[in-house]
Amino acid sequence: MSMRVTEASNYNEKRNSIAFDYIEYFEKLGYLVQLIPNNSKNINNYFDKEVKVVVLTGGNNVNPKLYKSEDKLTDVYIQRDITEKKLLKKAIKKDISVLGICRGFHFINIYYSGKITHNIKNHVNKNHKLISKKELLNSKKTNSFHNQGVSSDDLAKDLQVLAKSEDGFIEAFRYKKNKVLALQWHPERQNKKYDKKLIKRFLKGRI
Repeated sequence: MSMRVTEASNYNEKRNSIAFDYIEYFEKLGYLVQLIPNNSKNINNYFDKEVKVVVLTGGNNVNPKLYKSEDKLTDVYIQRDITEKKLLKKAIKKDISVLGICRGFHFINIYYSGKITHNIKNHVNKNHKLISKKELLNSKKTNSFHNQGVSSDDLAKDLQVLAKSEDGFIEAFRYKKNKVLALQWHPERQNKKYDKKLIKRFLKGRI
């Protein structure tokens, strides 16, 4: 599981951090969580043990230079971009499932040559309804905590939409070939049965 980069308020130092919610959520799903620091030089070694899923978590913005945008964003850390690219490449090579959450959703789209729309409205601290051809997701209420989003024009061509918001932004997609699922919302911040069913079905190759 990847981690956010934060800066200590009283010290001149960067820190790897993760919300308690992620640990508690995935342990309840039956997984032993291994955290991957952004400054590790030994990413490959984390794959020496059996890995069932790589989770790219939320927090921080992806560097706009990675998708050829001239816009300037704050809360950008190249160390995290480098680490998550290594994790994603290694997981794909080893045929390990990848789940992207919020920022992880953005990063996966960019990895497959997609883009991001900046400063979207009505998606921060808002709950909204999903629109989907999947019965499991259609009309379900979900949380939303993102300033950046993925429109239909932004989505990488090899990715398949699973759900959208009512205003047309993509909320979930997959890349079936490489066992990749990405969610714009935060399942770990809500106690929803459909999230757990979706993740379990995905890890069993059933979506």
